[in-house]
Amino acid sequence: MFCCAFLYYISLMEWTIEYLVDEKLLYIKTKGILTKEEANSMLRDVVEAMKKHECHKQLVDHRDTVFELTILEYYERPDVNKEIGMSYSWKIAMVFKELSENTRFMETVFRNRGYNFQQFDDIEEARKWVLSE
Repeated sequence: MFCCAFLYYISLMEWTIEYLVDEKLLYIKTKGILTKEEANSMLRDVVEAMKKHECHKQLVDHRDTVFELTILEYYERPDVNKEIGMSYSWKIAMVFKELSENTRFMETVFRNRGYNFQQFDDIEEARKWVLSE
């Protein structure tokens, strides 16, 4: 059952945010080119939705998204995200079309900074992980 869906268009990227009531899970679907500016805008919307639904779990589907971040921007993301409002209490599963050196680096950086963050290339595996206790 879906309760609230929003569609956002920013520059070369779009995203939808849906709260899945039965799973108490925020599902974020992205498409296009992700830069640090788009990531910041999207995260502001995610923070608002997480607060609104008192939710702590996210499934982020980036399979249709190309990341245009530098290594330095990947490294700085946890600090930038914390300033925007990302919480250490969140459990985040990110799904990519394929895992790469950059996605692995991003996961390592977030986990080393204390976030419950894992990447996947299979959406069902990601869903199982994020819903597990």
